[in-house]
Amino acid sequence: MIKDFLSHGFLQVRRSPVWAKSLITNLMLGLFGLMMVIYMLLLGVFLHKVADGLEGEFFPGSGRIEIITRFLVYYFGFEFIIRFFLQNTPVLFIQPYLHLPLKKGKIIHFMLRKSMVSVFNLLSLLLLIPFGLIVVYPEMGIGAFFGWTAAVFGLSLFNHFLGIYFKKKLNDQPNLMLILISVMLGVTIVEYFNIFEFSAVSVWIFAQFLEVPALSLIPVVLAIGFYQLNFLYLKNNTYPDEISSRKASRSKFSGDFAFLRRFGKIGEMVALELKMILRHKRPRMTLVFSGILLLYGLFFYTQDDFTEMSFIFIFAGIFVTGAFFINHGQFLLSWQSGDFDFLLTRNVSFRQYLESKYWLFVAVSCIAFVLSIGYVYFGWKIVAINFAACLFNIGINIPIVMRLSMFNPKKIDLNRGAAFNYEGMGAAQWLIGIPVLLLPYVLYLPFTLAGYENYGIMAVGVGGIIGFAFHKYVLGLLTEAFIKRRHKIAAGFRAQ
Repeated sequence: MIKDFLSHGFLQVRRSPVWAKSLITNLMLGLFGLMMVIYMLLLGVFLHKVADGLEGEFFPGSGRIEIITRFLVYYFGFEFIIRFFLQNTPVLFIQPYLHLPLKKGKIIHFMLRKSMVSVFNLLSLLLLIPFGLIVVYPEMGIGAFFGWTAAVFGLSLFNHFLGIYFKKKLNDQPNLMLILISVMLGVTIVEYFNIFEFSAVSVWIFAQFLEVPALSLIPVVLAIGFYQLNFLYLKNNTYPDEISSRKASRSKFSGDFAFLRRFGKIGEMVALELKMILRHKRPRMTLVFSGILLLYGLFFYTQDDFTEMSFIFIFAGIFVTGAFFINHGQFLLSWQSGDFDFLLTRNVSFRQYLESKYWLFVAVSCIAFVLSIGYVYFGWKIVAINFAACLFNIGINIPIVMRLSMFNPKKIDLNRGAAFNYEGMGAAQWLIGIPVLLLPYVLYLPFTLAGYENYGIMAVGVGGIIGFAFHKYVLGLLTEAFIKRRHKIAAGFRAQ
Protein backbone atom coordinates (compact mmCIF):
# COMPACT_ATOMS: atom_id res chain seq x y z
CA MET A 1 0.00 0.00 0.00
CA ILE A 2 2.82 2.38 0.83
CA LYS A 3 4.33 1.72 -2.58
CA ASP A 4 0.99 2.61 -4.19
CA PHE A 5 0.72 5.85 -2.21
CA LEU A 6 4.22 6.89 -3.22
CA SER A 7 3.48 6.03 -6.84
CA HIS A 8 0.27 8.06 -6.81
CA GLY A 9 2.07 11.03 -5.29
CA PHE A 10 4.79 10.86 -7.93
CA LEU A 11 2.27 10.61 -10.79
CA GLN A 12 0.28 13.52 -9.40
CA VAL A 13 3.37 15.71 -9.47
CA ARG A 14 4.62 14.36 -12.80
CA ARG A 15 1.30 14.93 -14.59
CA SER A 16 0.84 18.43 -13.23
CA PRO A 17 0.65 21.08 -15.99
CA VAL A 18 3.27 23.13 -14.12
CA TRP A 19 5.58 20.16 -13.54
CA ALA A 20 8.60 21.72 -15.26
CA LYS A 21 8.23 24.97 -13.31
CA SER A 22 7.81 23.05 -10.04
CA LEU A 23 10.83 20.90 -10.87
CA ILE A 24 13.08 23.93 -11.21
CA THR A 25 11.72 25.40 -7.97
CA ASN A 26 12.20 22.11 -6.12
CA LEU A 27 15.75 21.78 -7.43
CA MET A 28 16.56 25.26 -6.14
CA LEU A 29 14.97 24.46 -2.78
CA GLY A 30 16.86 21.15 -2.72
CA LEU A 31 20.16 22.96 -3.26
CA PHE A 32 19.23 25.43 -0.52
CA GLY A 33 18.38 22.54 1.82
CA LEU A 34 21.67 20.79 1.03
CA MET A 35 23.55 24.00 1.73
CA MET A 36 21.74 24.35 5.07
CA VAL A 37 22.63 20.76 5.98
CA ILE A 38 26.33 21.35 5.22
CA TYR A 39 26.38 24.62 7.19
CA MET A 40 24.67 23.07 10.21
CA LEU A 41 27.05 20.10 10.17
CA LEU A 42 30.10 22.37 10.05
CA LEU A 43 28.66 24.51 12.85
CA GLY A 44 28.02 21.36 14.88
CA VAL A 45 31.60 20.16 14.40
CA PHE A 46 33.00 23.49 15.60
CA LEU A 47 30.32 24.21 18.23
CA HIS A 48 32.75 23.39 21.05
CA LYS A 49 35.05 26.13 19.72
CA VAL A 50 32.13 28.56 19.85
CA ALA A 51 31.51 27.50 23.46
CA ASP A 52 35.16 28.12 24.32
CA GLY A 53 34.95 31.61 22.86
CA LEU A 54 31.78 32.40 24.78
CA GLU A 55 33.29 31.08 28.00
CA GLY A 56 36.29 33.35 27.75
CA GLU A 57 34.31 36.48 26.90
CA PHE A 58 30.83 36.17 28.44
CA PHE A 59 30.64 33.14 30.78
CA PRO A 60 33.93 32.81 32.66
CA GLY A 61 34.05 29.67 34.78
CA SER A 62 31.17 27.95 32.98
CA GLY A 63 31.69 24.65 31.24
CA ARG A 64 31.10 24.11 27.54
CA ILE A 65 28.06 21.91 28.15
CA GLU A 66 26.47 24.50 30.43
CA ILE A 67 27.08 27.27 27.91
CA ILE A 68 25.48 25.39 25.02
CA THR A 69 22.52 24.08 27.02
CA ARG A 70 21.58 27.58 28.22
CA PHE A 71 20.80 28.48 24.59
CA LEU A 72 18.91 25.30 23.63
CA VAL A 73 15.54 26.55 24.92
CA TYR A 74 15.82 29.48 22.51
CA TYR A 75 17.08 27.28 19.69
CA PHE A 76 14.13 24.89 19.86
CA GLY A 77 11.70 27.81 20.29
CA PHE A 78 13.13 29.49 17.20
CA GLU A 79 13.06 26.16 15.36
CA PHE A 80 9.34 25.82 16.11
CA ILE A 81 8.66 29.27 14.64
CA ILE A 82 10.70 28.47 11.53
CA ARG A 83 8.87 25.17 11.12
CA PHE A 84 5.52 26.90 11.51
CA PHE A 85 6.19 29.37 8.70
CA LEU A 86 8.38 27.37 6.35
CA GLN A 87 7.68 23.68 6.75
CA ASN A 88 4.87 22.26 4.65
CA THR A 89 3.40 18.95 5.69
CA PRO A 90 3.53 16.48 2.77
CA VAL A 91 -0.10 16.26 1.80
CA LEU A 92 -1.79 13.18 0.52
CA PHE A 93 -5.32 14.00 -0.61
CA ILE A 94 -7.29 11.68 1.64
CA GLN A 95 -10.75 12.29 0.23
CA PRO A 96 -10.32 10.24 -3.01
CA TYR A 97 -9.34 7.19 -0.92
CA LEU A 98 -12.14 7.33 1.64
CA HIS A 99 -14.65 5.41 -0.49
CA LEU A 100 -12.16 2.60 -1.14
CA PRO A 101 -11.83 -0.52 1.05
CA LEU A 102 -8.76 0.88 2.80
CA LYS A 103 -8.24 1.42 6.49
CA LYS A 104 -8.25 5.13 7.13
CA GLY A 105 -5.72 4.69 9.90
CA LYS A 106 -3.13 3.34 7.46
CA ILE A 107 -3.54 6.35 5.18
CA ILE A 108 -3.13 8.78 8.07
CA HIS A 109 -0.12 6.91 9.47
CA PHE A 110 1.47 7.13 6.03
CA MET A 111 0.88 10.88 5.93
CA LEU A 112 2.39 11.48 9.34
CA ARG A 113 5.40 9.23 8.79
CA LYS A 114 6.05 10.75 5.40
CA SER A 115 6.08 14.18 7.02
CA MET A 116 9.04 13.07 9.15
CA VAL A 117 11.19 12.97 6.01
CA SER A 118 12.12 16.62 6.31
CA VAL A 119 15.37 18.56 6.33
CA PHE A 120 14.14 20.39 9.43
CA ASN A 121 14.32 17.14 11.40
CA LEU A 122 17.99 16.82 10.46
CA LEU A 123 19.14 20.28 11.46
CA SER A 124 19.14 19.84 15.23
CA LEU A 125 20.80 16.43 14.93
CA LEU A 126 23.55 17.77 12.65
CA LEU A 127 24.11 20.71 15.00
CA LEU A 128 24.06 18.99 18.39
CA ILE A 129 25.08 15.34 17.90
CA PRO A 130 28.66 16.27 16.85
CA PHE A 131 28.88 18.38 20.02
CA GLY A 132 27.76 15.32 21.97
CA LEU A 133 30.49 13.17 20.41
CA ILE A 134 33.22 15.78 20.86
CA VAL A 135 32.33 17.11 24.33
CA VAL A 136 29.56 15.18 26.14
CA TYR A 137 30.91 11.67 25.52
CA PRO A 138 34.54 12.37 26.61
CA GLU A 139 33.50 14.41 29.65
CA MET A 140 30.47 12.46 30.95
CA GLY A 141 30.53 9.03 29.37
CA ILE A 142 28.48 6.91 27.01
CA GLY A 143 25.29 7.04 29.11
CA ALA A 144 25.21 10.82 29.08
CA PHE A 145 25.85 10.81 25.34
CA PHE A 146 22.86 8.53 24.72
CA GLY A 147 20.76 10.75 26.98
CA TRP A 148 21.89 13.82 25.02
CA THR A 149 21.10 12.15 21.68
CA ALA A 150 17.68 10.90 22.78
CA ALA A 151 16.74 14.33 24.20
CA VAL A 152 17.77 16.16 21.02
CA PHE A 153 15.99 13.63 18.79
CA GLY A 154 12.85 13.71 20.94
CA LEU A 155 12.69 17.52 21.10
CA SER A 156 13.12 17.76 17.32
CA LEU A 157 10.24 15.34 16.67
CA PHE A 158 8.18 17.01 19.39
CA ASN A 159 8.60 20.33 17.58
CA HIS A 160 7.67 18.64 14.32
CA PHE A 161 4.39 17.11 15.45
CA LEU A 162 3.49 20.07 17.67
CA GLY A 163 3.85 22.35 14.62
CA ILE A 164 1.60 20.11 12.51
CA TYR A 165 -1.04 19.92 15.25
CA PHE A 166 -0.90 23.67 15.83
CA LYS A 167 -1.39 24.35 12.11
CA LYS A 168 -4.34 21.98 11.94
CA LYS A 169 -6.02 23.55 14.96
CA LEU A 170 -5.27 27.04 13.66
CA ASN A 171 -7.56 26.39 10.69
CA ASP A 172 -10.45 25.82 13.12
CA GLN A 173 -9.41 28.35 15.76
CA PRO A 174 -7.61 31.37 14.22
CA ASN A 175 -7.34 32.95 17.68
CA LEU A 176 -4.53 30.50 18.44
CA MET A 177 -2.24 32.76 16.43
CA LEU A 178 -2.90 35.57 18.91
CA ILE A 179 -1.94 33.21 21.72
CA LEU A 180 1.31 32.30 19.94
CA ILE A 181 2.19 35.95 19.34
CA SER A 182 1.34 36.80 22.97
CA VAL A 183 3.59 34.00 24.25
CA MET A 184 6.46 35.12 22.00
CA LEU A 185 6.04 38.73 23.11
CA GLY A 186 5.75 37.72 26.76
CA VAL A 187 8.92 35.61 26.65
CA THR A 188 10.79 38.49 24.96
CA ILE A 189 9.67 41.02 27.57
CA VAL A 190 10.35 38.73 30.54
CA GLU A 191 13.83 37.87 29.29
CA TYR A 192 14.69 41.43 28.25
CA PHE A 193 13.86 42.89 31.66
CA ASN A 194 15.56 39.98 33.47
CA ILE A 195 12.32 39.04 35.25
CA PHE A 196 12.99 35.35 34.67
CA GLU A 197 15.87 33.48 33.04
CA PHE A 198 14.67 30.72 30.77
CA SER A 199 18.30 29.89 30.05
CA ALA A 200 18.77 28.72 33.66
CA VAL A 201 15.79 26.39 33.29
CA SER A 202 17.27 25.03 30.07
CA VAL A 203 20.59 24.29 31.81
CA TRP A 204 18.80 22.48 34.66
CA ILE A 205 16.62 20.36 32.33
CA PHE A 206 19.52 19.16 30.20
CA ALA A 207 21.58 18.50 33.32
CA GLN A 208 18.88 16.04 34.39
CA PHE A 209 18.96 14.37 30.97
CA LEU A 210 22.74 13.94 31.21
CA GLU A 211 22.84 12.77 34.82
CA VAL A 212 19.83 10.42 34.48
CA PRO A 213 19.75 9.35 30.78
CA ALA A 214 16.43 7.57 31.23
CA LEU A 215 14.77 10.97 31.74
CA SER A 216 15.70 11.89 28.17
CA LEU A 217 12.90 9.59 27.04
CA ILE A 218 10.42 12.24 28.22
CA PRO A 219 10.78 14.34 25.02
CA VAL A 220 10.44 11.13 22.98
CA VAL A 221 7.22 10.26 24.83
CA LEU A 222 5.93 13.81 24.25
CA ALA A 223 6.69 13.46 20.52
CA ILE A 224 4.79 10.16 20.41
CA GLY A 225 1.92 11.78 22.28
CA PHE A 226 1.60 14.59 19.74
CA TYR A 227 1.88 12.03 16.95
CA GLN A 228 -1.16 10.34 18.43
CA LEU A 229 -2.98 13.68 18.82
CA ASN A 230 -2.40 14.38 15.12
CA PHE A 231 -3.55 10.89 14.24
CA LEU A 232 -6.77 11.16 16.25
CA TYR A 233 -7.49 14.66 14.93
CA LEU A 234 -7.11 13.57 11.31
CA LYS A 235 -9.01 10.34 11.87
CA ASN A 236 -11.97 12.22 13.38
CA ASN A 237 -12.01 14.93 10.71
CA THR A 238 -11.61 13.08 7.43
CA TYR A 239 -15.09 11.79 6.70
CA PRO A 240 -16.39 12.91 3.27
CA ASP A 241 -19.54 14.49 4.71
CA GLU A 242 -17.55 16.31 7.40
CA ILE A 243 -15.04 17.61 4.87
CA SER A 244 -17.78 18.97 2.62
CA SER A 245 -19.70 20.49 5.54
CA ARG A 246 -16.51 22.01 6.91
CA LYS A 247 -15.77 23.59 3.55
CA ALA A 248 -19.30 24.96 3.43
CA SER A 249 -19.08 26.35 6.94
CA ARG A 250 -15.78 28.02 6.13
CA SER A 251 -17.29 29.63 3.08
CA LYS A 252 -19.98 31.12 5.28
CA PHE A 253 -17.48 32.58 7.73
CA SER A 254 -17.24 36.26 7.18
CA GLY A 255 -17.76 38.63 10.01
CA ASP A 256 -20.22 41.11 8.56
CA PHE A 257 -18.11 44.25 9.13
CA ALA A 258 -21.46 46.02 9.12
CA PHE A 259 -19.89 49.27 10.35
CA LEU A 260 -18.15 49.63 6.97
CA ARG A 261 -21.46 49.94 5.12
CA ARG A 262 -21.81 53.55 6.24
CA PHE A 263 -18.93 54.37 3.87
CA GLY A 264 -20.93 53.32 0.83
CA LYS A 265 -19.51 51.25 -2.03
CA ILE A 266 -15.94 51.78 -0.91
CA GLY A 267 -16.75 50.49 2.58
CA GLU A 268 -18.50 47.44 1.13
CA MET A 269 -15.47 46.64 -1.00
CA VAL A 270 -13.15 47.04 1.97
CA ALA A 271 -15.37 44.55 3.83
CA LEU A 272 -15.12 42.11 0.91
CA GLU A 273 -11.33 42.46 0.93
CA LEU A 274 -11.22 41.71 4.66
CA LYS A 275 -13.43 38.66 4.18
CA MET A 276 -11.15 37.41 1.41
CA ILE A 277 -8.14 37.81 3.69
CA LEU A 278 -9.72 35.97 6.62
CA ARG A 279 -11.16 33.10 4.54
CA HIS A 280 -8.05 32.00 2.63
CA LYS A 281 -4.70 30.66 3.76
CA ARG A 282 -2.26 32.72 1.70
CA PRO A 283 -3.67 36.21 2.41
CA ARG A 284 -4.43 35.25 6.02
CA MET A 285 -0.80 34.26 6.58
CA THR A 286 0.23 37.55 4.98
CA LEU A 287 -1.85 39.38 7.59
CA VAL A 288 -0.40 37.29 10.41
CA PHE A 289 3.16 37.83 9.18
CA SER A 290 2.52 41.56 8.98
CA GLY A 291 1.35 41.51 12.59
CA ILE A 292 4.53 39.73 13.66
CA LEU A 293 6.60 42.39 11.88
CA LEU A 294 5.25 44.90 14.40
CA LEU A 295 7.92 43.40 16.65
CA TYR A 296 10.57 44.18 14.04
CA GLY A 297 11.62 47.27 15.95
CA LEU A 298 12.85 45.15 18.87
CA PHE A 299 15.67 43.95 16.63
CA PHE A 300 16.94 47.52 16.27
CA TYR A 301 15.85 49.41 19.36
CA THR A 302 17.38 46.91 21.81
CA GLN A 303 20.83 46.98 20.18
CA ASP A 304 23.31 49.50 21.56
CA ASP A 305 25.21 49.41 18.26
CA PHE A 306 22.25 51.01 16.47
CA THR A 307 21.88 53.94 18.85
CA GLU A 308 24.77 55.66 17.08
CA MET A 309 23.24 54.83 13.68
CA SER A 310 19.78 56.24 14.24
CA PHE A 311 19.30 56.66 10.49
CA ILE A 312 18.49 52.96 10.37
CA PHE A 313 15.41 53.62 12.53
CA ILE A 314 13.73 55.13 9.44
CA PHE A 315 14.08 51.73 7.80
CA ALA A 316 12.56 50.05 10.86
CA GLY A 317 9.70 52.59 11.01
CA ILE A 318 8.77 51.96 7.36
CA PHE A 319 8.53 48.23 8.03
CA VAL A 320 6.77 48.46 11.39
CA THR A 321 4.00 50.75 10.11
CA GLY A 322 3.87 49.46 6.54
CA ALA A 323 4.35 45.71 6.73
CA PHE A 324 0.77 44.96 5.68
CA PHE A 325 0.56 47.09 2.54
CA ILE A 326 4.04 45.95 1.48
CA ASN A 327 3.20 42.24 1.89
CA HIS A 328 -0.41 42.40 0.74
CA GLY A 329 -0.24 45.30 -1.69
CA GLN A 330 2.46 43.81 -3.90
CA PHE A 331 -0.16 41.25 -4.98
CA LEU A 332 -2.88 43.89 -5.27
CA LEU A 333 -4.52 42.38 -8.38
CA SER A 334 -3.24 38.83 -8.01
CA TRP A 335 -5.56 38.22 -5.05
CA GLN A 336 -8.49 38.60 -7.49
CA SER A 337 -6.87 36.57 -10.29
CA GLY A 338 -9.43 33.77 -9.97
CA ASP A 339 -12.40 36.09 -10.61
CA PHE A 340 -10.73 39.04 -12.33
CA ASP A 341 -13.05 38.81 -15.36
CA PHE A 342 -16.03 39.08 -13.05
CA LEU A 343 -14.39 42.07 -11.36
CA LEU A 344 -14.29 43.90 -14.69
CA THR A 345 -18.07 43.48 -15.11
CA ARG A 346 -19.17 44.49 -11.60
CA ASN A 347 -21.33 47.52 -10.99
CA VAL A 348 -18.45 49.32 -9.31
CA SER A 349 -16.21 51.90 -10.91
CA PHE A 350 -12.54 51.10 -11.20
CA ARG A 351 -11.84 54.27 -9.23
CA GLN A 352 -13.89 52.94 -6.30
CA TYR A 353 -12.13 49.59 -6.53
CA LEU A 354 -8.70 51.18 -6.19
CA GLU A 355 -9.89 53.65 -3.56
CA SER A 356 -11.10 50.77 -1.39
CA LYS A 357 -7.63 49.21 -1.56
CA TYR A 358 -5.96 52.52 -0.76
CA TRP A 359 -8.11 53.29 2.27
CA LEU A 360 -7.68 49.76 3.63
CA PHE A 361 -3.90 50.19 3.49
CA VAL A 362 -4.14 53.64 5.09
CA ALA A 363 -6.32 52.32 7.92
CA VAL A 364 -4.05 49.35 8.68
CA SER A 365 -0.93 51.57 8.58
CA CYS A 366 -2.54 53.93 11.11
CA ILE A 367 -3.49 51.00 13.35
CA ALA A 368 0.09 49.69 13.11
CA PHE A 369 1.42 53.09 14.18
CA VAL A 370 -0.93 53.23 17.17
CA LEU A 371 0.24 49.78 18.24
CA SER A 372 3.86 50.83 17.78
CA ILE A 373 3.46 53.66 20.31
CA GLY A 374 4.54 51.07 22.89
CA TYR A 375 8.07 51.63 21.61
CA VAL A 376 7.98 54.89 23.57
CA TYR A 377 9.87 52.85 26.17
CA PHE A 378 12.95 53.37 23.98
CA GLY A 379 12.34 57.11 23.73
CA TRP A 380 9.97 59.63 22.18
CA LYS A 381 12.30 59.95 19.21
CA ILE A 382 11.33 56.41 18.15
CA VAL A 383 7.65 57.38 18.22
CA ALA A 384 8.39 60.51 16.16
CA ILE A 385 10.30 58.46 13.57
CA ASN A 386 7.51 55.88 13.34
CA PHE A 387 4.94 58.66 12.96
CA ALA A 388 6.95 60.26 10.15
CA ALA A 389 7.39 56.86 8.50
CA CYS A 390 3.66 56.20 8.77
CA LEU A 391 2.86 59.52 7.08
CA PHE A 392 5.39 58.77 4.35
CA ASN A 393 3.85 55.33 3.80
CA ILE A 394 0.36 56.79 3.53
CA GLY A 395 1.26 59.62 1.19
CA ILE A 396 3.95 58.10 -1.03
CA ASN A 397 4.75 54.43 -0.52
CA ILE A 398 1.20 53.06 -0.76
CA PRO A 399 0.55 54.60 -4.22
CA ILE A 400 3.98 53.38 -5.39
CA VAL A 401 3.29 49.82 -4.29
CA MET A 402 -0.16 49.92 -5.90
CA ARG A 403 1.31 51.14 -9.19
CA LEU A 404 4.16 48.64 -9.30
CA SER A 405 1.75 45.78 -8.53
CA MET A 406 0.03 46.44 -11.88
CA PHE A 407 3.08 45.36 -13.88
CA ASN A 408 2.35 41.85 -15.20
CA PRO A 409 0.70 40.45 -12.04
CA LYS A 410 0.77 36.65 -11.68
CA LYS A 411 -2.05 34.32 -10.73
CA ILE A 412 -2.31 33.15 -7.10
CA ASP A 413 -4.10 30.19 -5.55
CA LEU A 414 -5.55 31.68 -2.36
CA ASN A 415 -5.90 28.35 -0.58
CA ARG A 416 -2.27 27.30 -0.84
CA GLY A 417 0.01 27.95 2.10
CA ALA A 418 2.56 30.74 2.09
CA ALA A 419 5.65 28.67 2.94
CA PHE A 420 7.95 28.18 -0.07
CA ASN A 421 5.13 29.44 -2.26
CA TYR A 422 6.35 31.73 -5.04
CA GLU A 423 3.07 32.06 -6.89
CA GLY A 424 2.43 35.65 -7.88
CA MET A 425 6.10 36.59 -7.68
CA GLY A 426 7.40 38.57 -10.63
CA ALA A 427 9.96 41.24 -11.38
CA ALA A 428 7.77 43.96 -9.88
CA GLN A 429 7.62 42.16 -6.52
CA TRP A 430 11.41 42.01 -6.33
CA LEU A 431 11.75 45.69 -7.24
CA ILE A 432 9.07 47.07 -4.91
CA GLY A 433 11.42 47.19 -1.93
CA ILE A 434 13.85 49.58 -3.64
CA PRO A 435 11.68 52.74 -3.78
CA VAL A 436 9.80 51.89 -0.60
CA LEU A 437 13.00 51.75 1.44
CA LEU A 438 15.16 54.31 -0.35
CA LEU A 439 12.78 57.21 -1.00
CA PRO A 440 12.47 58.26 2.68
CA TYR A 441 16.23 58.73 2.77
CA VAL A 442 16.07 61.13 -0.15
CA LEU A 443 14.35 63.54 2.25
CA TYR A 444 16.08 62.45 5.44
CA LEU A 445 19.77 62.26 4.57
CA PRO A 446 20.40 65.85 3.32
CA PHE A 447 19.29 67.31 6.65
CA THR A 448 21.03 64.61 8.68
CA LEU A 449 24.35 65.03 6.87
CA ALA A 450 24.10 68.76 7.52
CA GLY A 451 23.68 68.06 11.25
CA TYR A 452 19.91 68.62 11.48
CA GLU A 453 18.57 65.09 11.99
CA ASN A 454 15.29 66.24 13.56
CA TYR A 455 14.56 68.33 10.48
CA GLY A 456 15.25 65.24 8.40
CA ILE A 457 12.62 63.31 10.35
CA MET A 458 10.20 66.21 9.87
CA ALA A 459 10.96 66.26 6.12
CA VAL A 460 9.97 62.59 5.83
CA GLY A 461 6.65 63.29 7.56
CA VAL A 462 5.98 66.46 5.56
CA GLY A 463 6.71 64.57 2.34
CA GLY A 464 4.04 62.06 3.31
CA ILE A 465 1.54 64.83 4.13
CA ILE A 466 2.11 66.48 0.75
CA GLY A 467 1.65 63.14 -0.98
CA PHE A 468 -1.59 62.52 0.91
CA ALA A 469 -2.85 65.99 -0.02
CA PHE A 470 -2.68 64.93 -3.67
CA HIS A 471 -4.03 61.42 -3.11
CA LYS A 472 -7.16 62.04 -5.18
CA TYR A 473 -5.08 63.11 -8.15
CA VAL A 474 -2.75 60.13 -7.66
CA LEU A 475 -5.70 57.74 -7.45
CA GLY A 476 -6.89 59.18 -10.75
CA LEU A 477 -3.53 58.34 -12.33
CA LEU A 478 -3.67 54.83 -10.87
CA THR A 479 -7.17 54.38 -12.27
CA GLU A 480 -6.06 55.46 -15.73
CA ALA A 481 -3.14 53.02 -15.60
CA PHE A 482 -5.45 50.22 -14.47
CA ILE A 483 -7.99 50.92 -17.24
CA LYS A 484 -5.26 50.86 -19.89
CA ARG A 485 -3.88 47.53 -18.69
CA ARG A 486 -7.01 45.74 -17.48
CA HIS A 487 -7.57 43.59 -20.61
CA LYS A 488 -3.91 42.62 -20.81
CA ILE A 489 -3.95 41.69 -17.12
CA ALA A 490 -7.12 39.62 -17.55
CA ALA A 491 -5.64 37.79 -20.54
CA GLY A 492 -2.50 37.06 -18.53
CA PHE A 493 -4.52 35.54 -15.67
CA ARG A 494 -6.45 33.35 -18.13
CA ALA A 495 -3.27 32.07 -19.72
CA GLN A 496 -1.68 31.00 -16.43
